[in-house]
This record gives sequence, C-alpha cells and structure tokens, in this order.
Amino acid sequence: MKETISQVKTKASKKLSRRKVLFAGVAAVVVVGGLIASQMCCPFGEKKAAAPRVDEGVIVATIGNDKVTLTEIERIKNATPQLKDMPMQAELYKLLVDAYVNNKVILNAAKESGVQNRPAVKKMLEDAQDQILFQAYLTEQLQARMTNEVLQGIYQEELKNYVPEEEIHARHILVDSEKEAKDLIVKLKAGADFETLANKYSKDKNPNYENGGDLGYFKKSMMIPEFGNAAFAIKEGQISQKPIKTPFGWHVVKVEDRRQAAAPTMAEMADVIKAKYTELMVPQIMQAERQKANVVILDPLGLNKAPVKMEAPVAPAADEVEADEVKADEVKADEAPAQEVKAEEKADPAEEPAKAEVKAEEK
Repeated sequence: MKETISQVKTKASKKLSRRKVLFAGVAAVVVVGGLIASQMCCPFGEKKAAAPRVDEGVIVATIGNDKVTLTEIERIKNATPQLKDMPMQAELYKLLVDAYVNNKVILNAAKESGVQNRPAVKKMLEDAQDQILFQAYLTEQLQARMTNEVLQGIYQEELKNYVPEEEIHARHILVDSEKEAKDLIVKLKAGADFETLANKYSKDKNPNYENGGDLGYFKKSMMIPEFGNAAFAIKEGQISQKPIKTPFGWHVVKVEDRRQAAAPTMAEMADVIKAKYTELMVPQIMQAERQKANVVILDPLGLNKAPVKMEAPVAPAADEVEADEVKADEVKADEAPAQEVKAEEKADPAEEPAKAEVKAEEK
C-alpha cells in the first residue's frame, strides 16, 4: 500500500493518463517514462499479471519487412529510469511495443517522403547530432572524474541539511463504503481485535500487507494527502474516530508507534548525489575545455564599455543653506522701509479737509 498510495493520486487520473499517452518516438518513451510508470502502479496491492518470460531475440511485431525484437523493447525500457526496474507486465509491454511501432511507422513515412533532404530539416539533424555528441562527451568526462571520495563528500554535505521527519507505524482496513467503515469502528471500540478485522474485511490484498493490515513505518510524504494527513493526526495506540476517504475507498486506521526517521543512506540519496555531482563538475569541465581551446571573446559592438554614470544632484551644504536664509531675511528687511515710505506717501483721508481749509485761507 505504501508505494501505491504515494505514487498514484486517483484511479481516475490513471485512466485518463492512459488515454493521453502518445509516443512521438523512442526518445519520447524515455521522456514520458514517468507517465508510463505512474500508470503501472496498482492501487492498494492490486496485482497485474506479468508477461511470460521469453527469449529476448524473439520477434514481437513486424512492420512490413522489418522485424521488432524483444531485445529492442527491453532496450527502450532500460533506457527509461522510471521503467527499468519495473517487471515487464502485460500493460507495460503493450505500451512499449505500441510506442516503438508508432515511432517506426512515422520514421519510415518520413524517409520515404524525402523530408530529411530539406535544408531546414538537415540543419535540425545537424543540431541534434551536435547535442548528442555534447551529451556523450560530457557524460564520459563526468564518469572519468567520479570517485568514491567525491561522492562521499557530497553525501556528507547533504546530510548536514537533512531535517529528520517523523514517521508512524500504522495498520489499516480498506472497505468500499462509509457505512462498512463506521461499523468496523463500532466493533473496534467495543473491543474487537484490529488485525483480525483487517484480515477478514480489508480489500487491500497486497501480500506485503496481509498481516493484519500492517503498513509498517512510513512518512507522511510517502502517502497521498488524504491518507497521510489523517493518519498522522491519530495518537499512538488509537484508531481513527471516523472513516478516512481516499480515491481507493474508505479506511479505518490504527497508529501503533511514532519515531524520528533515520537519515537516508547514500544509496537512497543516489539521485540527489548524482545531480549535485553534475552541478559541481560540469562548470569545471567547461572551464578546462575553454582553456585548452584558447578562447578569446571579442566585443565588436562595444557592449562591454564602461557605462556612463549619471551623477545625482549634489545637495547644498548646511552652512550654504543658512547663508541663503540670512540673505533672504536681509532682502526682506530692506524691502520693509520702502513699503513704509510708500504707505506714508498715500494721503490720509482724515487730513484732506484740513488741507482744503489752509488753501482757502491762503487765497
């Protein structure tokens, strides 16, 4: 159950994915390997019959006069990281053969049409060849520089950033309806044995988990959210107080134990270590090759000239500001008497009659 819950979200999404798988070529099989892998996961222990083992040289299909052998199909499978460790089940076998046949018939039609002779297509083929050579050489250089000491060093650095996760040991009973799950909870609260009920009623018939619905220890991230969140909310030694709904049905869960998960081993972190090693070494390989090639970068467009700096306006000093303020005050003081004189020059209305009388007497 652990693997199937964590890898498959819902049955509906799996069925939809199967309808959407369209392979554009053998390379496309590798690209969409994760999609095929997700389709092949079986919900809660549902097992699918594996194809019988046959000689790898046996013919599995014919396309006109061309023969497709099992060896070619196995090569595609092994070239896909998500598929290489999976058993050759009937559904996976059909998907791979169909993908190869679809690829081959399109390639044959393309060659017959002469599309490979068009200038644009020739350029694309050259670019693709360059990319293949680039990847092949880089892969060889990475492998040549790889040592246990380097990988061990990366592993130790990654462990420094490792944050321990909590994991629980739990059991579950999977049934079809909410009513069945509620009835089981009533029986358990009345004292019924969880393992006995799990062996009798659970739909999960995966042989790895037939021992009383035992799921072993798992982290929350290993389960689909609906199951993981609910299971981790249950206290140690307790059962779920209400049924847990997931795409696979209704669950009753019992948590047996809690603990901090152990740090991952070097083997478990192989993909992370490989990615970090590549990230570390590729720039070094690039630099070494550039030095050997005596690379000189020119600047015919003058793009590397020093940019013109835009000087920001200089703020006036504090003493200059004070001096300006003093000058402004002096100007205002000088203007004040002039204003007073002008005011005096204006005739006072009260004095006008007296002035008129003086003029009359003088006459």
